[in-house]
Amino acid sequence: MPTVLINILFVALILVSTPLLATPPLRADLPVLKLAMFHNPPYYFTENVVQPHGLSLDLLKPASRQLGLQIQIVVCPFSTCLKLAQTGEVDIVAGLIQNPEREQYLHFIQPAMMNFVSSFAFYSQHSQPHTIHNVGDLAGRSVVVMRDAIYFAEFDKATDFKKIAVDNEAIALKMVHQGHGDYVITVEQTADGSFREAGLDPNELKRQPYHVDQNIRGYLAFSRKSPNFQLAPKLEQLLEQQYRAGMFHLLWQKYRLPAIKAQVQKYPAESLITKPTE
Repeated sequence: MPTVLINILFVALILVSTPLLATPPLRADLPVLKLAMFHNPPYYFTENVVQPHGLSLDLLKPASRQLGLQIQIVVCPFSTCLKLAQTGEVDIVAGLIQNPEREQYLHFIQPAMMNFVSSFAFYSQHSQPHTIHNVGDLAGRSVVVMRDAIYFAEFDKATDFKKIAVDNEAIALKMVHQGHGDYVITVEQTADGSFREAGLDPNELKRQPYHVDQNIRGYLAFSRKSPNFQLAPKLEQLLEQQYRAGMFHLLWQKYRLPAIKAQVQKYPAESLITKPTE
């Protein structure tokens, strides 16, 4: 195994086995990479903590050291993080699902930082008499969603029901529990943190029969308007090396992300990594 990959794997083992240390003061002599982070336990923690921490920071730290960069965390609600990326006020937003609209102002760094199979599931109060078995059953009802989030195509395109947008999934769960919406949509495999954040036991809401299984990939996305966008190809190359060295998989275990059978990821032609000619 090449020395650089051994070093990356060594750093990965340290990250997995030890808690994240407090972020040191920013150094004036190093370029700054601004990472937008939103509160989304158990993967990103920005509220009621000494220092923001989470999966995206664990992944970026080794690569940023190799590039001679320091990371400045910008804490923001999910929708605000997206707006800051649109204008280039932050360099990177983490944990985003890729779609054509976002690709207009973001480059999705390969490989995906999160890659797992889960259901998009719907919850309601136990007293909700209307059961849903498909998207059509939502007609005339209300669903609490995370503002500017992407779910699955049929749901995202539907217009015959009301979508109530809030800042995070925990608030969405609370809204339905308190009767301020008929249903809430969640990523079921990773919703435990949101239930805890909402102060709810999952059994306090009723899981509806309708669900949609999907391979969900969340990406680190680099703002195309960022003054540091020229760093994207090198950062992508280093992260691919870390992935192939096993660092991503170790961190997925640390954060208890469910594994999928085929972990090898295929990169789209739009990837900024320059492939050698054969």
